[in-house]
Formats: sequence, C-alpha cells, structure tokens
Amino acid sequence: MNSMLLLDRSPAEIWRLLLPKQNILFSRDHEYDDLIFRFRGHIYFVHEDGAVVRMKKPENLQILTPEDLWELLFHDKDTLDYDDCGLFSIGAILQHMGFLVPLKMGKSQRTYEVEVINRLDQHPQSYTYTLEDVTFRFALYHALLTCHDMNVQFEDTGEYEIESITPLELDSQKINPPSFG
Repeated sequence: MNSMLLLDRSPAEIWRLLLPKQNILFSRDHEYDDLIFRFRGHIYFVHEDGAVVRMKKPENLQILTPEDLWELLFHDKDTLDYDDCGLFSIGAILQHMGFLVPLKMGKSQRTYEVEVINRLDQHPQSYTYTLEDVTFRFALYHALLTCHDMNVQFEDTGEYEIESITPLELDSQKINPPSFG
C-alpha cells in the first residue's frame, strides 16, 4: 500500500495533483512554490502560502510569459483575492470556482482510504473514510471538500486537512462517509 501523505505538501503541489495538466500554465518554466492555471475564462495565481487570486483571462494569453501575467495581475483592477473574501481552503475555492472532478475516468479507479486530521487539536484525532471505485483525483477532490465542510461545521475548534490518501488493495469495501463527531 503506497500512501500519499499530503499534510506537508505545498498548496501548489495539491493544486497540481488536482488540476488537469492542460489547465496548468508554464508547467516546465515556472517556480514550483507557486502556480498559474486557467479555468473557465479566468487565470488563477496560487501563491506559495496558499493564497489564490483570480483575474479575467487575457485574450493574448498564448504569447504571455509568467512575468507578463504577474504584471497584468498587479495592475488589473478586476481581480478576486480569495483571502479578502474569507475563502482560505482549497475546498472553499473549488466550490466558488464551480470546479468539478468526474467520478470515473478511464480505467484508473480504485478504492482509497482518506485520512483527515484536525491540526488545531492538542491530541489530533484522525477521521478516516473510504471511497470505492474512484480516481485519485476524485478522492483528493472529495477530501478537500470534506475538509472544507468540517472547517465550516467546527469553525471555532478545527482546522481540518488531509493527512493521507491511500489506495486499498481490497476493492470490495463500501463507501463509508466520514464521521464528524
């Protein structure tokens, strides 16, 4: 069983695992700590600290460099800074974007065990659930939305993050939704 530990991954790494490769801009030329991607007529900038800012996609995108885009972002008056809107988690931003991941794609479906942990708890307790017959991208997407829902539900006492996503060898398990308390 190869578990993908996600707790200490950078926000840009998490986004890269989630996004289709064709949406990621400058994947070879760009710094690894931040990310620029496109989605539904917008360009999104993911900063190394996890902050995300959105601007309208420029018409001449194909000829622009990363530096050009950062310059446009700096001068654009019609940006959306998700931190300023109180949306800090990737799950909250995904919901606002209307981003969806297909439940099934191709032949790469497996059963995954998702482990979520409360980082604010003095004695962290993990919440574990399984997803059957899904892709890794869907398991990650589902886990990010679950963390967001738990953060909303337990806003004063919780900061929930994905600890790991592990493929299971036995594909005969049923989906067990997370238990929140």
